[in-house]
Amino acid sequence: MQLTKYTDYALRVLMYLAIQEDRTEKIQIQTIADKFGIPKNHLIKVVHRLGQEGFISTVKGKGGGIFLCRAPSTISVGQVVRRLETTLNPVNCDEPVCCIKEVCMLKPALYAAMEAFLSTLDNYTLADITQNEQNLVNLLHTGGTENFFK
Repeated sequence: MQLTKYTDYALRVLMYLAIQEDRTEKIQIQTIADKFGIPKNHLIKVVHRLGQEGFISTVKGKGGGIFLCRAPSTISVGQVVRRLETTLNPVNCDEPVCCIKEVCMLKPALYAAMEAFLSTLDNYTLADITQNEQNLVNLLHTGGTENFFK
């Protein structure tokens, strides 16, 4: 299973916000885009969705920005993936229609694997995946992010 770039970017945004010393400080989307080398236009869409899903707060206009609106310990990685991934269906037996779909045992096996994957991600919170906060801060605030998250 490979996450889409959309979900990958969303997790990066959440991680960046989680390691801020003052989690109520509004961070500019451009700042995050620059740190991770992500086009700002892509990130705007991701941030909008994170706001809709209740993971972050967004403030428009001068002095605006984004910040976490929930504690990192209350945001599970599995929850983020479920809400943002549109490709959790591991196979599509209808396009083209598979002639063995009525008796095939592959699809249930793949669904079981997907559930195991998501279940594992449910065991990790944003706080868990940013517990190496000082290392993350050092990388993100010194500009050494060329290979970060790749």
